[in-house]
Amino acid sequence: MSDRDRIQSLERGIEVLRAFGGREASLSVAEIAARTDLARPVVRRILLTFEHVGYAVATNGQWTLTPRVLELSAGYFARSSLPEIAYGFMGEVVERTGMTCNVDVLDDAVQVIHVARVEDHRPLPESVRIGNRLPGHATAVGKVLLSALPLDALEKRLRAAVLEAHTPHTITDVDELLARIALVRSRGWDVSIEELHPGQVAAAVPIIADGRTVGALAASSSTVRQTAETLRDEVVPVLRSCAAAIGTAYRNANPQLFLRGE
Repeated sequence: MSDRDRIQSLERGIEVLRAFGGREASLSVAEIAARTDLARPVVRRILLTFEHVGYAVATNGQWTLTPRVLELSAGYFARSSLPEIAYGFMGEVVERTGMTCNVDVLDDAVQVIHVARVEDHRPLPESVRIGNRLPGHATAVGKVLLSALPLDALEKRLRAAVLEAHTPHTITDVDELLARIALVRSRGWDVSIEELHPGQVAAAVPIIADGRTVGALAASSSTVRQTAETLRDEVVPVLRSCAAAIGTAYRNANPQLFLRGE
């Protein structure tokens, strides 16, 4: 796409919306400007526009998004039944493992995005909400999703990405990461031990429908409750069983997506 085909004001508006992706309930113009690298007057005009269409509201200089902003995600959820279908099985993962369960899909480059989540009654301190993005290279669910990419596309993405070290256990070397993802591809699951946050662990498997990876199912916990061995021996089998059921249900609900020859 050439620059002349892009609408810069629209891109800036999206950047402002994404600034609200953290844990804060509200943000000031200055805080949003700092997060987006946009000038404060630009941020202010964008927020006033969002207020005009009902997507944002200001109280004492602090801006918050309104429930109406959920309209923007309605198209995705109407098109993709994956989150809706997955919820019917995710409760079983939580019940059988005592862990928080989530479904993710590959976003852009090497990032993944949460599209469904069911919390254990003991939520993790760094819990992630639906719509939040995570670095694929530092998560089990990310490496599972990346393993579905063709090798040339995978290597191109990894070498172009900034692979941040979130903990001492994060893999940031591209060759080492490619080797790890190759292992994930061959065995069909991954376990992450403190790669994204200290004290947190996770296991993940692909959700496969008609031979195509349509998402990934993951369960996360802490090092106090789980080890690499228990994740591999006890949690991964549960995830595989539920992911298979989700994949079958998704395939049956969306036959038009799996027409032969497409």
